[in-house]
Amino acid sequence: MSQIKNYTSKIYDGYKSLGKRFFQKYSFLVPYLISAAFSLLIFEIHMLSDVDSMLNEKNDVISNVFLASQINYHKEFGPFARRPLTTFLIETTANLSGITLGRAFIWVNFSLFFLAGTLLFRLSRELNSGYFKGLINIILFFLSFSVIFAFFPPVFSYDEPLQYCLVFAGLTSFLKRQWLGYVLWFTAAMIARENTVVLILGLLVFMRGSPFYHKNTSYLGRLYNFLCIGMPVLLYGVYLLFYMEINGLWANTYVELQDRFHCLKENFRDTQRSIETLVSIFLSLGVFTYFIYRSHLRNTRVNHKRFVQAFYLSCSANIIIVLVAAFSREARLFSLPLVFIWPIVGQYCYREISLLFSYRAYQICFSKIKFLAFLGVLTLLNYLISFKVYVPTPPSSDNYFNEYLFMSILVVYLHYLLKHFTEKATVNLSSKNIANRVK
Repeated sequence: MSQIKNYTSKIYDGYKSLGKRFFQKYSFLVPYLISAAFSLLIFEIHMLSDVDSMLNEKNDVISNVFLASQINYHKEFGPFARRPLTTFLIETTANLSGITLGRAFIWVNFSLFFLAGTLLFRLSRELNSGYFKGLINIILFFLSFSVIFAFFPPVFSYDEPLQYCLVFAGLTSFLKRQWLGYVLWFTAAMIARENTVVLILGLLVFMRGSPFYHKNTSYLGRLYNFLCIGMPVLLYGVYLLFYMEINGLWANTYVELQDRFHCLKENFRDTQRSIETLVSIFLSLGVFTYFIYRSHLRNTRVNHKRFVQAFYLSCSANIIIVLVAAFSREARLFSLPLVFIWPIVGQYCYREISLLFSYRAYQICFSKIKFLAFLGVLTLLNYLISFKVYVPTPPSSDNYFNEYLFMSILVVYLHYLLKHFTEKATVNLSSKNIANRVK
Protein backbone atom coordinates (compact mmCIF):
# COMPACT_ATOMS: atom_id res chain seq x y z
CA MET A 1 0.00 0.00 0.00
CA SER A 2 2.81 2.40 0.88
CA GLN A 3 4.50 1.62 -2.45
CA ILE A 4 1.31 2.56 -4.31
CA LYS A 5 1.13 5.82 -2.33
CA ASN A 6 4.74 6.63 -3.11
CA TYR A 7 4.20 5.83 -6.78
CA THR A 8 1.07 8.02 -6.90
CA SER A 9 2.91 10.82 -5.11
CA LYS A 10 5.76 10.68 -7.61
CA ILE A 11 3.34 10.85 -10.54
CA TYR A 12 1.55 13.82 -8.94
CA ASP A 13 4.84 15.62 -8.25
CA GLY A 14 5.98 14.92 -11.80
CA TYR A 15 2.84 16.37 -13.34
CA LYS A 16 2.98 19.31 -10.94
CA SER A 17 6.60 20.03 -11.90
CA LEU A 18 5.76 19.66 -15.60
CA GLY A 19 2.79 22.02 -15.24
CA LYS A 20 4.91 24.55 -13.37
CA ARG A 21 7.61 24.50 -16.07
CA PHE A 22 4.98 24.76 -18.79
CA PHE A 23 3.33 27.73 -17.06
CA GLN A 24 6.66 29.50 -16.53
CA LYS A 25 7.52 29.04 -20.19
CA TYR A 26 4.16 30.10 -21.61
CA SER A 27 2.81 32.41 -18.90
CA PHE A 28 3.14 35.36 -21.27
CA LEU A 29 0.26 33.86 -23.29
CA VAL A 30 -2.25 33.86 -20.42
CA PRO A 31 -3.25 37.57 -20.66
CA TYR A 32 -3.88 37.08 -24.38
CA LEU A 33 -5.93 33.93 -23.76
CA ILE A 34 -8.04 35.61 -21.06
CA SER A 35 -8.65 38.67 -23.26
CA ALA A 36 -9.58 36.46 -26.22
CA ALA A 37 -11.88 34.27 -24.11
CA PHE A 38 -13.77 37.22 -22.63
CA SER A 39 -14.02 38.97 -26.01
CA LEU A 40 -15.62 35.82 -27.46
CA LEU A 41 -17.87 35.43 -24.40
CA ILE A 42 -19.14 39.01 -24.70
CA PHE A 43 -19.76 38.49 -28.42
CA GLU A 44 -21.78 35.35 -27.63
CA ILE A 45 -23.85 37.25 -25.04
CA HIS A 46 -24.70 39.85 -27.68
CA MET A 47 -25.68 37.15 -30.17
CA LEU A 48 -28.07 35.22 -27.91
CA SER A 49 -31.41 34.81 -29.67
CA ASP A 50 -33.46 36.06 -26.70
CA VAL A 51 -31.73 39.45 -26.39
CA ASP A 52 -31.85 42.61 -28.49
CA SER A 53 -28.38 44.01 -29.17
CA MET A 54 -26.90 46.16 -31.91
CA LEU A 55 -25.36 43.01 -33.36
CA ASN A 56 -28.39 40.74 -33.74
CA GLU A 57 -31.71 42.56 -33.13
CA LYS A 58 -33.23 39.66 -31.16
CA ASN A 59 -32.21 36.78 -33.39
CA ASP A 60 -29.06 34.78 -33.95
CA VAL A 61 -28.12 36.43 -37.25
CA ILE A 62 -25.76 39.42 -37.54
CA SER A 63 -27.81 42.56 -38.27
CA ASN A 64 -25.77 43.82 -41.22
CA VAL A 65 -28.38 46.38 -42.32
CA PHE A 66 -28.69 48.01 -38.89
CA LEU A 67 -24.91 48.11 -38.30
CA ALA A 68 -24.32 49.60 -41.77
CA SER A 69 -26.91 52.30 -41.00
CA GLN A 70 -25.11 53.08 -37.72
CA ILE A 71 -21.79 53.44 -39.53
CA ASN A 72 -23.34 55.79 -42.10
CA TYR A 73 -25.01 57.75 -39.31
CA HIS A 74 -21.63 58.22 -37.63
CA LYS A 75 -20.24 59.53 -40.91
CA GLU A 76 -23.04 62.02 -41.58
CA PHE A 77 -24.14 63.37 -38.18
CA GLY A 78 -21.82 66.19 -37.09
CA PRO A 79 -21.07 65.23 -33.44
CA PHE A 80 -20.19 61.68 -34.54
CA ALA A 81 -18.52 62.59 -37.83
CA ARG A 82 -15.76 64.45 -36.00
CA ARG A 83 -14.76 61.10 -34.47
CA PRO A 84 -13.61 59.38 -37.69
CA LEU A 85 -11.10 56.82 -36.41
CA THR A 86 -13.36 53.85 -35.63
CA THR A 87 -15.36 54.38 -38.82
CA PHE A 88 -12.11 54.50 -40.80
CA LEU A 89 -10.96 51.20 -39.28
CA ILE A 90 -14.31 49.52 -40.00
CA GLU A 91 -14.51 50.70 -43.61
CA THR A 92 -10.86 49.85 -44.27
CA THR A 93 -11.38 46.34 -42.87
CA ALA A 94 -14.49 45.87 -45.02
CA ASN A 95 -12.73 47.11 -48.17
CA LEU A 96 -9.58 45.03 -47.68
CA SER A 97 -11.31 41.81 -46.67
CA GLY A 98 -14.46 42.05 -48.77
CA ILE A 99 -16.76 41.36 -45.81
CA THR A 100 -19.90 43.36 -45.01
CA LEU A 101 -19.76 46.52 -42.91
CA GLY A 102 -21.67 44.72 -40.15
CA ARG A 103 -19.10 41.95 -39.90
CA ALA A 104 -16.28 44.49 -40.13
CA PHE A 105 -17.87 46.39 -37.21
CA ILE A 106 -17.78 43.20 -35.12
CA TRP A 107 -14.23 42.22 -36.11
CA VAL A 108 -12.83 45.69 -35.42
CA ASN A 109 -14.55 46.35 -32.10
CA PHE A 110 -14.01 42.93 -30.56
CA SER A 111 -10.39 42.90 -31.76
CA LEU A 112 -10.01 46.26 -30.03
CA PHE A 113 -11.53 44.87 -26.83
CA PHE A 114 -9.01 42.02 -27.00
CA LEU A 115 -6.19 44.53 -27.51
CA ALA A 116 -7.50 46.71 -24.65
CA GLY A 117 -7.27 43.73 -22.28
CA THR A 118 -3.64 43.05 -23.19
CA LEU A 119 -2.71 46.74 -22.98
CA LEU A 120 -4.37 46.93 -19.57
CA PHE A 121 -2.22 44.03 -18.36
CA ARG A 122 0.89 45.80 -19.60
CA LEU A 123 -0.16 49.01 -17.83
CA SER A 124 -0.86 47.05 -14.63
CA ARG A 125 2.64 45.57 -14.71
CA GLU A 126 4.05 49.06 -15.22
CA LEU A 127 2.34 49.96 -11.94
CA ASN A 128 4.10 47.01 -10.24
CA SER A 129 0.98 44.86 -10.01
CA GLY A 130 1.86 41.20 -9.58
CA TYR A 131 1.26 38.80 -12.46
CA PHE A 132 -1.85 37.24 -10.89
CA LYS A 133 -3.31 40.60 -9.86
CA GLY A 134 -2.70 41.93 -13.35
CA LEU A 135 -4.86 39.06 -14.64
CA ILE A 136 -7.55 40.02 -12.12
CA ASN A 137 -7.53 43.53 -13.61
CA ILE A 138 -8.23 42.10 -17.07
CA ILE A 139 -11.13 40.01 -15.76
CA LEU A 140 -12.71 42.91 -13.86
CA PHE A 141 -12.34 45.14 -16.93
CA PHE A 142 -14.31 42.70 -19.06
CA LEU A 143 -16.93 42.23 -16.33
CA SER A 144 -17.58 45.98 -16.17
CA PHE A 145 -21.10 46.98 -17.20
CA SER A 146 -19.95 49.23 -20.05
CA VAL A 147 -17.85 46.41 -21.54
CA ILE A 148 -19.96 43.29 -21.04
CA PHE A 149 -23.05 45.11 -22.40
CA ALA A 150 -21.15 47.41 -24.76
CA PHE A 151 -23.44 47.01 -27.77
CA PHE A 152 -26.82 46.74 -26.07
CA PRO A 153 -29.36 49.57 -26.36
CA PRO A 154 -29.19 52.14 -24.84
CA VAL A 155 -25.46 51.70 -24.08
CA PHE A 156 -24.68 51.90 -27.82
CA SER A 157 -20.88 51.76 -27.72
CA TYR A 158 -19.09 52.67 -30.93
CA ASP A 159 -15.75 54.43 -30.36
CA GLU A 160 -15.15 53.21 -26.80
CA PRO A 161 -13.07 50.06 -27.54
CA LEU A 162 -10.60 52.13 -29.57
CA GLN A 163 -10.64 54.87 -26.94
CA TYR A 164 -9.74 52.39 -24.17
CA CYS A 165 -6.81 51.04 -26.22
CA LEU A 166 -5.43 54.51 -26.90
CA VAL A 167 -5.86 55.67 -23.29
CA PHE A 168 -4.16 52.56 -21.84
CA ALA A 169 -1.25 53.03 -24.26
CA GLY A 170 -1.11 56.74 -23.37
CA LEU A 171 -1.08 56.08 -19.62
CA THR A 172 1.76 53.59 -20.06
CA SER A 173 3.79 56.24 -21.90
CA PHE A 174 2.83 58.80 -19.25
CA LEU A 175 4.18 56.64 -16.42
CA LYS A 176 7.42 56.13 -18.34
CA ARG A 177 7.56 59.89 -19.01
CA GLN A 178 7.71 59.19 -22.73
CA TRP A 179 6.09 62.49 -23.57
CA LEU A 180 5.92 62.08 -27.34
CA GLY A 181 4.13 58.75 -27.03
CA TYR A 182 1.79 60.14 -24.37
CA VAL A 183 0.87 63.18 -26.50
CA LEU A 184 0.27 61.10 -29.63
CA TRP A 185 -1.81 58.42 -27.88
CA PHE A 186 -3.96 60.88 -25.92
CA THR A 187 -4.50 63.17 -28.91
CA ALA A 188 -5.66 60.15 -30.92
CA ALA A 189 -7.92 59.13 -28.00
CA MET A 190 -9.52 62.59 -28.03
CA ILE A 191 -10.12 62.35 -31.77
CA ALA A 192 -11.65 58.91 -31.19
CA ARG A 193 -13.91 60.40 -28.47
CA GLU A 194 -13.65 63.97 -27.25
CA ASN A 195 -14.67 63.14 -23.67
CA THR A 196 -11.09 61.88 -23.18
CA VAL A 197 -10.38 65.52 -22.32
CA VAL A 198 -11.85 64.96 -18.84
CA LEU A 199 -9.01 62.52 -18.06
CA ILE A 200 -6.45 65.32 -18.36
CA LEU A 201 -8.03 66.85 -15.27
CA GLY A 202 -7.23 63.63 -13.42
CA LEU A 203 -3.66 63.51 -14.72
CA LEU A 204 -2.95 66.91 -13.16
CA VAL A 205 -3.09 65.09 -9.80
CA PHE A 206 0.29 63.61 -10.72
CA MET A 207 1.88 67.06 -10.88
CA ARG A 208 2.24 67.67 -7.15
CA GLY A 209 4.40 65.52 -4.90
CA SER A 210 5.71 63.33 -7.72
CA PRO A 211 8.67 63.24 -10.10
CA PHE A 212 6.55 65.45 -12.33
CA TYR A 213 6.45 68.16 -9.67
CA HIS A 214 9.36 67.50 -7.33
CA LYS A 215 10.35 70.20 -4.84
CA ASN A 216 13.77 70.37 -6.50
CA THR A 217 12.30 70.71 -10.00
CA SER A 218 12.82 74.18 -11.45
CA TYR A 219 9.94 76.44 -12.43
CA LEU A 220 10.69 75.80 -16.11
CA GLY A 221 10.73 72.06 -15.46
CA ARG A 222 7.32 72.22 -13.81
CA LEU A 223 5.97 74.36 -16.63
CA TYR A 224 7.34 71.88 -19.17
CA ASN A 225 5.63 68.96 -17.42
CA PHE A 226 2.37 70.89 -17.22
CA LEU A 227 2.50 71.78 -20.92
CA CYS A 228 3.26 68.17 -21.84
CA ILE A 229 0.24 66.93 -19.89
CA GLY A 230 -2.03 69.54 -21.50
CA MET A 231 -0.58 69.28 -25.03
CA PRO A 232 -3.15 66.70 -26.29
CA VAL A 233 -5.95 69.17 -25.48
CA LEU A 234 -4.24 71.88 -27.54
CA LEU A 235 -3.63 69.54 -30.49
CA TYR A 236 -7.19 68.26 -30.36
CA GLY A 237 -8.45 71.87 -30.33
CA VAL A 238 -6.44 72.59 -33.48
CA TYR A 239 -7.82 69.44 -35.14
CA LEU A 240 -11.38 70.41 -34.18
CA LEU A 241 -11.04 73.95 -35.55
CA PHE A 242 -9.75 72.67 -38.89
CA TYR A 243 -12.41 69.97 -39.08
CA MET A 244 -15.26 72.38 -38.31
CA GLU A 245 -13.97 74.96 -40.77
CA ILE A 246 -13.39 72.51 -43.63
CA ASN A 247 -16.80 70.85 -43.20
CA GLY A 248 -18.72 74.07 -42.42
CA LEU A 249 -20.19 72.77 -39.18
CA TRP A 250 -20.10 75.90 -37.02
CA ALA A 251 -23.85 76.60 -37.31
CA ASN A 252 -24.79 72.95 -36.67
CA THR A 253 -22.47 72.83 -33.67
CA TYR A 254 -24.12 75.89 -32.12
CA VAL A 255 -27.55 74.26 -32.48
CA GLU A 256 -26.18 70.98 -31.11
CA LEU A 257 -24.79 72.69 -28.00
CA GLN A 258 -28.14 74.35 -27.35
CA ASP A 259 -29.94 71.02 -27.67
CA ARG A 260 -27.53 69.27 -25.32
CA PHE A 261 -28.48 71.49 -22.40
CA HIS A 262 -31.99 70.03 -22.50
CA CYS A 263 -30.51 66.67 -21.48
CA LEU A 264 -30.50 67.48 -17.76
CA LYS A 265 -34.25 67.99 -17.83
CA GLU A 266 -34.69 64.75 -19.79
CA ASN A 267 -32.51 62.77 -17.36
CA PHE A 268 -34.77 63.75 -14.45
CA ARG A 269 -38.01 64.13 -16.40
CA ASP A 270 -40.04 61.93 -14.03
CA THR A 271 -39.54 59.45 -11.21
CA GLN A 272 -38.84 56.48 -13.48
CA ARG A 273 -36.28 58.37 -15.57
CA SER A 274 -34.61 59.71 -12.40
CA ILE A 275 -34.31 56.14 -11.06
CA GLU A 276 -32.80 55.00 -14.37
CA THR A 277 -30.29 57.86 -14.22
CA LEU A 278 -29.14 56.97 -10.70
CA VAL A 279 -29.01 53.26 -11.50
CA SER A 280 -26.95 53.96 -14.64
CA ILE A 281 -24.35 55.68 -12.47
CA PHE A 282 -24.31 52.77 -10.03
CA LEU A 283 -24.12 50.12 -12.75
CA SER A 284 -21.09 51.84 -14.27
CA LEU A 285 -19.22 52.93 -11.15
CA GLY A 286 -20.85 51.59 -7.99
CA VAL A 287 -19.01 48.33 -7.26
CA PHE A 288 -15.58 49.70 -8.19
CA THR A 289 -16.11 52.86 -6.13
CA TYR A 290 -17.23 50.81 -3.12
CA PHE A 291 -14.14 48.58 -3.14
CA ILE A 292 -11.80 51.51 -3.73
CA TYR A 293 -13.34 53.32 -0.76
CA ARG A 294 -13.07 50.23 1.47
CA SER A 295 -9.43 49.71 0.48
CA HIS A 296 -7.97 53.22 0.65
CA LEU A 297 -6.79 53.06 4.29
CA ARG A 298 -4.72 49.91 3.73
CA ASN A 299 -2.73 51.16 0.74
CA THR A 300 0.42 53.24 0.84
CA ARG A 301 1.67 52.99 -2.75
CA VAL A 302 1.93 56.59 -3.92
CA ASN A 303 1.24 55.86 -7.59
CA HIS A 304 -1.87 53.86 -6.73
CA LYS A 305 -3.20 56.62 -4.48
CA ARG A 306 -2.67 59.16 -7.25
CA PHE A 307 -4.61 56.97 -9.65
CA VAL A 308 -7.46 56.84 -7.12
CA GLN A 309 -7.36 60.63 -6.69
CA ALA A 310 -7.31 61.04 -10.47
CA PHE A 311 -10.37 58.77 -10.64
CA TYR A 312 -12.31 60.76 -8.05
CA LEU A 313 -11.50 64.10 -9.69
CA SER A 314 -12.23 63.07 -13.28
CA CYS A 315 -15.27 61.05 -12.19
CA SER A 316 -16.84 64.04 -10.40
CA ALA A 317 -16.36 66.26 -13.45
CA ASN A 318 -17.54 63.55 -15.84
CA ILE A 319 -20.77 62.83 -13.94
CA ILE A 320 -21.71 66.52 -14.01
CA ILE A 321 -20.94 66.78 -17.74
CA VAL A 322 -22.94 63.66 -18.62
CA LEU A 323 -25.96 64.68 -16.54
CA VAL A 324 -26.02 68.15 -18.08
CA ALA A 325 -25.07 67.42 -21.69
CA ALA A 326 -25.89 63.77 -22.48
CA PHE A 327 -28.49 61.08 -21.90
CA SER A 328 -27.61 59.25 -18.71
CA ARG A 329 -29.27 56.01 -19.83
CA GLU A 330 -26.21 55.58 -22.11
CA ALA A 331 -24.40 54.22 -19.07
CA ARG A 332 -21.06 53.79 -20.87
CA LEU A 333 -20.60 57.58 -20.66
CA PHE A 334 -20.07 57.34 -16.89
CA SER A 335 -17.41 54.62 -17.19
CA LEU A 336 -14.49 56.50 -18.74
CA PRO A 337 -12.80 57.54 -15.42
CA LEU A 338 -12.49 53.83 -14.60
CA VAL A 339 -9.39 53.81 -16.83
CA PHE A 340 -7.62 55.04 -13.66
CA ILE A 341 -9.05 52.15 -11.59
CA TRP A 342 -8.86 49.14 -13.92
CA PRO A 343 -5.00 49.07 -13.86
CA ILE A 344 -4.81 49.01 -10.04
CA VAL A 345 -8.01 47.39 -8.74
CA GLY A 346 -6.55 43.87 -8.53
CA GLN A 347 -3.70 44.97 -6.29
CA TYR A 348 -5.33 47.92 -4.54
CA CYS A 349 -8.48 46.02 -3.56
CA TYR A 350 -7.15 42.46 -3.44
CA ARG A 351 -7.64 41.98 0.29
CA GLU A 352 -11.23 43.24 0.17
CA ILE A 353 -12.16 41.30 -2.97
CA SER A 354 -10.60 38.08 -1.67
CA LEU A 355 -12.96 38.20 1.34
CA LEU A 356 -15.80 37.31 -1.04
CA PHE A 357 -14.02 34.01 -1.80
CA SER A 358 -12.98 33.18 1.77
CA TYR A 359 -14.43 29.86 2.97
CA ARG A 360 -13.49 30.77 6.54
CA ALA A 361 -15.47 34.05 6.35
CA TYR A 362 -18.63 32.24 5.19
CA GLN A 363 -18.11 29.58 7.85
CA ILE A 364 -18.03 32.25 10.57
CA CYS A 365 -20.92 34.33 9.21
CA PHE A 366 -23.38 31.57 8.27
CA SER A 367 -23.23 30.28 11.82
CA LYS A 368 -24.76 33.56 13.05
CA ILE A 369 -28.54 34.09 13.00
CA LYS A 370 -28.12 37.86 12.84
CA PHE A 371 -26.03 37.61 9.65
CA LEU A 372 -28.61 35.35 8.00
CA ALA A 373 -31.43 37.71 8.99
CA PHE A 374 -29.65 40.74 7.53
CA LEU A 375 -28.75 38.78 4.40
CA GLY A 376 -32.35 37.67 3.89
CA VAL A 377 -33.87 41.14 4.36
CA LEU A 378 -31.29 42.85 2.15
CA THR A 379 -31.70 40.23 -0.57
CA LEU A 380 -35.46 40.80 -0.58
CA LEU A 381 -34.92 44.57 -0.85
CA ASN A 382 -32.34 43.96 -3.56
CA TYR A 383 -34.84 41.90 -5.56
CA LEU A 384 -37.50 44.60 -5.28
CA ILE A 385 -35.07 47.34 -6.37
CA SER A 386 -33.49 45.36 -9.20
CA PHE A 387 -36.59 43.80 -10.74
CA LYS A 388 -39.50 46.02 -9.67
CA VAL A 389 -38.25 49.57 -9.07
CA TYR A 390 -35.63 49.71 -11.83
CA VAL A 391 -37.15 49.55 -15.31
CA PRO A 392 -34.55 50.01 -18.08
CA THR A 393 -35.51 51.93 -21.23
CA PRO A 394 -35.50 48.82 -23.46
CA PRO A 395 -37.73 46.06 -22.04
CA SER A 396 -35.92 43.98 -19.42
CA SER A 397 -36.70 40.86 -21.47
CA ASP A 398 -34.29 42.16 -24.14
CA ASN A 399 -31.22 42.32 -21.90
CA TYR A 400 -29.70 41.29 -18.57
CA PHE A 401 -29.45 44.73 -16.96
CA ASN A 402 -31.74 43.82 -14.06
CA GLU A 403 -29.78 40.67 -13.30
CA TYR A 404 -26.49 42.59 -13.46
CA LEU A 405 -27.88 45.22 -11.07
CA PHE A 406 -29.03 42.48 -8.67
CA MET A 407 -25.57 40.87 -8.64
CA SER A 408 -23.81 44.24 -8.24
CA ILE A 409 -25.89 45.22 -5.21
CA LEU A 410 -25.48 41.69 -3.80
CA VAL A 411 -21.68 41.92 -4.04
CA VAL A 412 -21.68 45.23 -2.15
CA TYR A 413 -23.86 44.26 0.82
CA LEU A 414 -22.52 40.71 1.00
CA HIS A 415 -18.98 42.06 1.29
CA TYR A 416 -20.08 44.62 3.88
CA LEU A 417 -21.77 41.94 6.02
CA LEU A 418 -18.87 39.49 5.70
CA LYS A 419 -16.40 42.16 6.73
CA HIS A 420 -18.50 43.40 9.64
CA PHE A 421 -19.20 39.97 11.14
CA THR A 422 -15.71 38.52 10.60
CA GLU A 423 -14.09 41.58 12.20
CA LYS A 424 -16.54 41.37 15.09
CA ALA A 425 -15.75 37.66 15.54
CA THR A 426 -12.01 38.42 15.49
CA VAL A 427 -12.41 41.13 18.15
CA ASN A 428 -14.48 38.81 20.36
CA LEU A 429 -11.91 36.04 20.00
CA SER A 430 -9.08 38.42 20.91
CA SER A 431 -11.00 39.64 23.96
CA LYS A 432 -11.54 36.06 25.14
CA ASN A 433 -7.85 35.24 24.71
CA ILE A 434 -6.85 38.31 26.74
CA ALA A 435 -9.39 37.43 29.46
CA ASN A 436 -8.06 33.87 29.65
CA ARG A 437 -4.49 35.13 30.00
CA VAL A 438 -5.50 37.48 32.82
CA LYS A 439 -7.15 34.59 34.67
